[in-house]
Amino acid sequence: MKTVVICAALGALALALFPPAMARQETAREETPRVLVIEETIPAAAPQEADEPSDERTVTLLTQDGTRELELDEYLTAVVLCEMPPEFEPEALRAQAVAARTFACRQMRGGKHEGGAVCADSACCQAWRSEEELRERFGADFEADWQKAADAVTTTHDEVLTYDGQLIDATFFSCSGGRTEAAVAVWGSDVPYLQSVESYGEQAALRYASEAAFTAEEFREKILDSAPDADLTSDPENWLGAVSYTDGGGVDEIEIGGAALTGVQMRSTFGLNSTQFTLEFADGAFHFSVLGYGHRVGMSQYGANYMAQQGYSYRVILPYYYRGAKITALGD
Repeated sequence: MKTVVICAALGALALALFPPAMARQETAREETPRVLVIEETIPAAAPQEADEPSDERTVTLLTQDGTRELELDEYLTAVVLCEMPPEFEPEALRAQAVAARTFACRQMRGGKHEGGAVCADSACCQAWRSEEELRERFGADFEADWQKAADAVTTTHDEVLTYDGQLIDATFFSCSGGRTEAAVAVWGSDVPYLQSVESYGEQAALRYASEAAFTAEEFREKILDSAPDADLTSDPENWLGAVSYTDGGGVDEIEIGGAALTGVQMRSTFGLNSTQFTLEFADGAFHFSVLGYGHRVGMSQYGANYMAQQGYSYRVILPYYYRGAKITALGD
């Protein structure tokens, strides 16, 4: 066992947000410097042989243009380049590579698609673009960026995450807003390795904080679509009721017009960046203040990069976000 102490000095320089759309942007955010200290006991996570050796070396990918058969490492290199900024630290890129490999191999052993193991849609599986598309997108930087992703894949060759000898559901997202969410709070099923943990250094993300506003009529229409029994006949300032929260800081349930809606429902209904939000009625409109970007379950990509900046390897980053999971090697 290894005790990890992370001193998080939150500075003013911001990194680029790199959501699955892969758009490169740069921004600067003024932050009040503060120091946070975490002490966590994390397994050393030396590679072990998986209980069920796998011979998966190719992946069947479903794309808009049809089905492709790709070498696993080639597929993973494109996924890493699509899912995480190449400017991120090498150890963060390695963590992403292991998570992506784990996801792909788990799907190959029995996933949700017929006729293929995974699709190229980040909302369903993992983001993927062809080498030609990526070359056009990254332009003169392509060769260097592709090599960074390829290095992350090759230096973690055959490594996957397991729990009790089984491949885990290695979910990941952009940033959590300071604390990740447990799977049970989002998907309704408790998963022992997908629990809520503190996630530091995410303030650098462009979409760490966001706002959304709706007129009373817009708000009413959207709520009634999700909760037809809500009573919204009174003044809008009286529509909002009690709110309960999850261990991860997201909204568990919120009462609106006497009807209870979950944070997941509200995120979907209003297109919010996450379930970690506050809601108030002011100046004739309903205002959401949101922290985080994504479902917030599993590994925070910005949190992983921050840990890497502090000198921690992917062998520490991964078991921090996936509690109790081990890094194991696929069989030959």
